[in-house]
Formats: sequence, C-alpha cells, structure tokens
Amino acid sequence: MTQSIAVYIRLSRESEDSASIETQRAAAQRWLEQNGHGDDQDNVTYFTDAGVSGAMPLEQRSGMRALMESRPDIVVTWKQDRYARSVTEFLRLVAWAEKGGTSLATADGNLDTSTPHGRMVANVLASLASWEREIISARITEGHATRRAQGRWGSGRAPYGYRTERRDGAAYLTVDDEQAALIRTAVAKLIEDGTVASTARMTGLSEPQWRRLLKSPTLRGMRSHKGALVLAADGVTPVQFAEPIINAAEAKAVRQRLLALATGTDRAPRKAAPLCAGMAHCYRCAGRLNGGTSDKGVALYRCKAGHTTIYAATLDERVSEAFLSTWGAFAEHRVSLEGGNDLSGQLAEIDEQLRRAVDMRLTAGPATLGILEEKQAELEAAYARLRAAHDPDVREVLVPTGRTLADTWEAAPEDRPRLLADMGLSVTLHPKQRAERLVVTWGPAPEDDALDAVLREEFLGDADA
Repeated sequence: MTQSIAVYIRLSRESEDSASIETQRAAAQRWLEQNGHGDDQDNVTYFTDAGVSGAMPLEQRSGMRALMESRPDIVVTWKQDRYARSVTEFLRLVAWAEKGGTSLATADGNLDTSTPHGRMVANVLASLASWEREIISARITEGHATRRAQGRWGSGRAPYGYRTERRDGAAYLTVDDEQAALIRTAVAKLIEDGTVASTARMTGLSEPQWRRLLKSPTLRGMRSHKGALVLAADGVTPVQFAEPIINAAEAKAVRQRLLALATGTDRAPRKAAPLCAGMAHCYRCAGRLNGGTSDKGVALYRCKAGHTTIYAATLDERVSEAFLSTWGAFAEHRVSLEGGNDLSGQLAEIDEQLRRAVDMRLTAGPATLGILEEKQAELEAAYARLRAAHDPDVREVLVPTGRTLADTWEAAPEDRPRLLADMGLSVTLHPKQRAERLVVTWGPAPEDDALDAVLREEFLGDADA
C-alpha cells in the first residue's frame, strides 16, 4: 500500500549555513532511499518554514499548519529540533501524530515514533532541545547585560547622533560630529522658542523619532533598558555609553520645554493666526479683534461684539507700511545670554543618584553597605562642589544681527508677528464714518524693555542729529 509522506524543513533566523534548506532536503531524500521510499517520490510533499523559530506554536507556522492539515502517513525531518525546540510543542506534535496514526522520523535516525522505544527517545530529545534553548537564551541575556554594564554597544543600528566603532575587539558608541551638530542646533532652537515638529525637520528625523530621542537619556550619553536607566554595578551611577551630545542644563531645559508645549503654557502660535492677532482692538469695547472670513471667504478682522469689521488685507497693509516707515531703517538686535553658571541640570542628576543610594542602603547587606556609604559620601561632596559653583543669574545682551528690521521683515514673513510685538504695536479700529479708521501706535513691550530702550535711543539719536 502506497503511503503519503511529508518532508518538513524549518530554517530559523539564527541558523547557520550547515542547516540550510538544501542540506535538510538532501538529508530527507537519503532517508527516503534508505527506508525503501526511493520510488515513492510522487507521494512526497515538501513543507517549508523559512525564518521561523522552533519555539513558535505549531499552528502559527504556515508550513507546519499545512502539513498537519494534509494528514500524511509519515513525516520526516532533518533533526528533531526542526520539529520544535519547546517540549510542550513537540509533545503536542507527538500527540497529534499518534491520534491520526502518523509516524514521525528524523533523517539522522534518532527518532522514529512508530516504536515504543522511539516515543521514549522523542520525549527525552524534546527535553534536551528545550534545555539547550534555555541555556542559549540565558547566555545571550547575560552577554547583553555584561555589555551594558561595560558601556559597550550590543548590536543593531547606533542611535541618531552616534556611530559605532571597534575598540579592543568590542563595539562602542562614539559621537557622529555631523549629526551631533544638527542635534545641538535643533535643541538650541527648541529651547529658545521652537516646536518639536519644526526642530525635527532640522535633524532630518520624523517628529515621533525626534520626540523619543529628546525624552530618552541617549543625548546625555546614557541608555535605558526596559524603561529603566542602565546603572553600574553599584546600582547608583548611570553607565556612560558615549560622550554626551548636550549638557545637563540643556537636557533639563529640553524637558521643561516639552512640558510647556504639552501643557500649552508656551505653545507656539498657530500658523493660521492673523498678522496682528492680539494687537488689534475695537474702538468701542476695547476688545481684541478676532480673525474670520466674510460670506465670500475673504479674510477679516472683526470685533467679537459685532461693533466693527475690516478686511484683513487692508489692516495688515496699513500696519506693514507703518512698521517699515517707523522702524525699517533700524538695526535688528537679538537677545543673547551671557554670564551665569547654571548647574541645575548636573545638580538634578546627582540628586537622583543620591536618592538611589539612600534607597539601596535601606535594604543593603553588610557586604555592600560600606560601598554604598562611600558612594553616598562621594556624591554628597560632588553635590556640594556644584552647589558652591551654581550661579544661574545671566545677563541679557543685545547683539546686532547685521540686518535692518526692514531686511528681516522682507526675508522672514513668519517673524513679522514677533517684530510687531517687540515694537509694542497697538491698532485701534474705528467705524467707517471716520476719515482715519486705523490708529497705529507703538509702545514698549513689557518683556522686551531692554530692546525697546536700545531702539528708541537710536531713534532719538537720529532725531537730535
């Protein structure tokens, strides 16, 4: 009686060339010839699972699922671990085979479930395969932990801002100067007034990638594993995987900026906001004019109470002319921060380490208590030194940009609302019956008194001349 035969081939992601699909197929064909099935090639069906782990459940492997559905009389594979590396999964396969009268065999001759002896061997081999897999997994896990503790890079692509290099036969992270320069520029812009989306474009990363990088300890040269900071053997000190790209003060400022953007306390203006949003008011109720559109879709400024309305283009053009005629010839200045020694970021990092040391001392045994006491004393001394040098006060210095305000007005339309606010713009809209509907005045902006003083001194100097 002719029997249906299935040959099962499985190639794991971690398999070497010696376990290739061709090797397994050739071994199965030799077994068929040696066991009197050489002339039954028409009844042989090959089922293959490529890139599939031996620990995966049987039904989740497309090749094995198709084999089990075909219900062959005989199943042969290269070695027992091709069937499964899990005791549970292999015993399930044996139970399936026994229920349907299917024999399981291996080309190396170590398995044949058609005999009681073969079934006993199958159980023993399955246990050994599971044990071997657990040993390999534990060895890999231990190796990763050792590399992390030593500050070495395990595997995979280096995080943005770094690249891998080989030293002493091991892989380490080192700063990628080109990417790091982009990161520092983007971080500075983010801290100043940028958004995550706009600064992400400066680095070439997507917004989600940039946000994850900013929230991680990576830019400080550290790493997290399973959500926790990777620490040295003392359980207190973070492992330094590479030179930091940003300092502790910048990292703290980034966290504060992200929090401000998330809570809306320092949210960037919407791109659709009118040019004079917040600076144009109604003559009657003194309320701010809101943006809107007419029935024909033309942009407007309108009083919320309905007292008066004007085309946005008309008001914006009038304000633009007033700004350029009044301030266009003046030199543009930027506020630069000089002086000061803000060590709050470093102080916060050492404070975190101190808290970890104190927590560990509560449960430490005699062998480690002394080490933790020394570590705590070392951290307290470092904290005291930083605290003595901590002087966060800074000076605001106005630095010419080399451009006039008119230059910036023309070259950077997105900066126009800021320029108007810096000059203390106030626009009052009167009824249509009045000859001059728009009254444009300039006054000191509360947050930019220093800049206002410089410009007005320049203005008065020109007037006296």
